[in-house]
Amino acid sequence: MKIKAVSFNIRCKDDVNGNSVKERAPRLAKIMEEYDADVIGFQEFTPLWTRHINKHFRERYEFFNKYRDVGWRESAPILWKKDKFDCLKRGYFWLSDTPEKMSGGWDSIGHNRICLYVLLQDKKDGKIFAFFNTHFGFGEENQIKSVRLIGRYVEKFSNYPTFITGDFNMIPSSAPYAEAVKNFTDVNEVTVKDRRSTYHGYDLQNTFNEHIDYCFIDKKITPISFKIIDELVEGKFPSDHYGLYAELEI
Repeated sequence: MKIKAVSFNIRCKDDVNGNSVKERAPRLAKIMEEYDADVIGFQEFTPLWTRHINKHFRERYEFFNKYRDVGWRESAPILWKKDKFDCLKRGYFWLSDTPEKMSGGWDSIGHNRICLYVLLQDKKDGKIFAFFNTHFGFGEENQIKSVRLIGRYVEKFSNYPTFITGDFNMIPSSAPYAEAVKNFTDVNEVTVKDRRSTYHGYDLQNTFNEHIDYCFIDKKITPISFKIIDELVEGKFPSDHYGLYAELEI
């Protein structure tokens, strides 16, 4: 079974120069329509995005969300095609020493961080897979501990192919990335090897060393293709990050 997956940090708030959420949302929808993803992991979803996601995605996609905090409501929701999959299980945990309750963890700037997951079953052939989506905080220790914690949760679904998408705030040369690829495969690295910055800050000429968004898979999944989603709409960005698109076989 082929799966088309997208990961996209959609930027949590309004920005200047034509980059408010209201202005960017139709651009995101237009680009996403072209990729026709089966399953999507967004990052930096906030209440500002609610009506736009409802308008552009809820007709076709089931939506699972949990905010990381009661103060600053931000999350990493998962969407999947309603007509293609049944959800057998859904859950979330915080990237902390107390993952089963809302809690601050190891992020060096002090934010709560969360990871969401779903167990999906294809309606036609019955195949089952797990999909995790997250947004890491900052600091090497934080990211290494977050990788290891997610690994422990993934073990609970060890019978099933597993995807992990997100904004990991770590670059490929870092120790946290090395920790991640001990047990998981970076789809980009084994296909196109496109190391461009995935965070661009609305700047086409950016010189940032910010390749920080990834789609990881386990050994039960075969990568087919990968692309950094860098399209613009009438010269305008849908977010301050580029998205990721992966085709995979399970």
